[in-house]
Amino acid sequence: MTRQEFTNERSLEFSKWIRKYLPDSATGLCVGNLDWILWNWKTKVLMIVEEKTRMGKVNIWHDRLMKEVFVPALKSFCEKNEIEFKGYHVIKFENTSPEDGKIYLDGVEIDKDMLIALFGF
Repeated sequence: MTRQEFTNERSLEFSKWIRKYLPDSATGLCVGNLDWILWNWKTKVLMIVEEKTRMGKVNIWHDRLMKEVFVPALKSFCEKNEIEFKGYHVIKFENTSPEDGKIYLDGVEIDKDMLIALFGF
């Protein structure tokens, strides 16, 4: 089991602030977030995961940026530093979590045990 979240809550206040004060995408500025970084510091294994609930869709620009910029840069860095990079993946939940519906990893339905095995490296 991983350590419990420190705050025990999620705040959308910064998201609201960004939308209120920063330029919109018509100016060229796109703002996104990175959902999950899975890092085993003992075995030096790294994975990046985008989470979508209720079968949400990843923004096209976000997905392209991850695949065309971040993934190649991380692969290169990991190779030079003897880190195993397990890639960038999109996990979608039919509802809100692995406990209340179907799970899809990169478009393929998986079960909770498969998810635990993949993410529990």
